[in-house]
Amino acid sequence: MNNRLIALLAALGMIGSLGIDTYLPALGTLAAHFDVQPLLLQQSLSGYLVGMAVMMLFYGTLSDCFGRRTIVLWSLAIFTVGSFGAASSQDITQLLAWRTLQGLAAGAGSVVGRAIIQDRCHGADAVRALSQVIMAFALAPAVAPLIGGWLLEIGGWRLIFVFLGVFAAVLWVSCWLGLDESLPVHHRHPFSLRPLLRNYLRVLSDRRFVLSTVSGGLGFTVFSLYIGAAAPFVMETLKRGTDGFGWLFVPLVAGMMTGSWTGARLAKRVDGHCVIVAGYLILLLGTVGATLYPSFTEIRLPWAVIPLGVSTFGLALINPGLALTAMQRFPHSRGLASSLNAFINTLFFAVSAGIVAPLLAPNAQWLGLATMTCGLLSVLCWVASRPALDSPPQFEKS
Repeated sequence: MNNRLIALLAALGMIGSLGIDTYLPALGTLAAHFDVQPLLLQQSLSGYLVGMAVMMLFYGTLSDCFGRRTIVLWSLAIFTVGSFGAASSQDITQLLAWRTLQGLAAGAGSVVGRAIIQDRCHGADAVRALSQVIMAFALAPAVAPLIGGWLLEIGGWRLIFVFLGVFAAVLWVSCWLGLDESLPVHHRHPFSLRPLLRNYLRVLSDRRFVLSTVSGGLGFTVFSLYIGAAAPFVMETLKRGTDGFGWLFVPLVAGMMTGSWTGARLAKRVDGHCVIVAGYLILLLGTVGATLYPSFTEIRLPWAVIPLGVSTFGLALINPGLALTAMQRFPHSRGLASSLNAFINTLFFAVSAGIVAPLLAPNAQWLGLATMTCGLLSVLCWVASRPALDSPPQFEKS
């Protein structure tokens, strides 16, 4: 897979995160502009996330039926319309509607992108390509708020949505010109509801797919728990102001990016099983450090955040292998498998970042203990999936 295609897939994977994080600096400004309570404005984020999660269930399946390129182009077009619509909103109701439309389109890039990787390459090449895409995914949450804050300063909140619309439109043109169809017509599934429903049930009944996907979702909570606890962790635990979020995001993102880069380098040199084992050892080492450090000494920088970077480095090593292990179970329906894999991972992210993290955020030791527990459970799920070497079930095509 060439670097140009990997760059396109990485940009597609960033769409969802950009839509979430770029407008976060403008929440206060939006609340004042529309004269609404922050809780009501928060629904613009909830609507986006719900729309994205729900459609993640279907984008992969739709791409199995109608082709990868078609679904990518339609989703980018809808995201573009939603972005410019949000920029022109005259009241909170319009903003909520346009944000929900954005969310409905935002999940296609990551879901279909992984199916394209599976269509075009296998084994070490697939691990390398997915690792490089994950690097961009990790970068987006770090740079998006910075971009959003800068745009807010120079042009107001509407400019943020204009930026998202322009980004999606440019990406649409790039995909129109440079993204070839990776799923031949004779490999597609007819769009028939009953066989599709049976295929969903077959995937969810496959032990190895479920265990590999759950192990990936549990592992990713190491990242999502600290994202959800960002504000109290920075301000109360690290004793930093609103300008101190870099102390959290830099090690988290640096660990993900360097781990992804290392994983891509190791893909053709080291057995994938060994890479996952090494990744888990590093992840658990980081989570143990995050748990024990607050127990024995006063919290000081940079030592308090170094274990977070170690943890996400290990996470980046295991993520591609776990995702590919799950999706490779269904070589004739990669889109559907990618949809379910992404949906389950999104649920883990939503629960850990939105529900668990706020409860644990004031206590650094409990936060570290939660990540260590999730890491251990992830290891157990992965080990349990290893003996399940039965052949994947066949799919109905009509």
